[in-house]
Amino acid sequence: MVQTTVIHRSFHLQLLPLSADSEQVINVGIVEYTRGQQMLYQQNLMSLGADTHLPEICDTKDVTIAILEGDGSLTLNEEIIPLEPGRFIFIPAQMPHTLQAYVRLVFLLCRSESDSDVLETAWTITL
Repeated sequence: MVQTTVIHRSFHLQLLPLSADSEQVINVGIVEYTRGQQMLYQQNLMSLGADTHLPEICDTKDVTIAILEGDGSLTLNEEIIPLEPGRFIFIPAQMPHTLQAYVRLVFLLCRSESDSDVLETAWTITL
């Protein structure tokens, strides 16, 4: 089961106009930190067009997703988690998940090297 926490406070973010077709999938790299050939940390701004379904993903890195705009769902451990602005989700490395965008979904995706000495579970926070 995914641990969920709700924090009641206002959430507002104004995005710059995105001049792209609402059906496109856009992945813009923002930050990447590497040591030699190994990527340790990466941030991407992603936009998925309406009715986009990403097949099962099982990342080798820990993943944090911050939903900025849109509506969709994340299936994690057979649990469906609604995606809406203000929701933050942590997914530990090697945890399979799928993502569905109902309307254009814009989110910040952060990938980082996981610590194999720390047993982590998935969690969500909604602001």
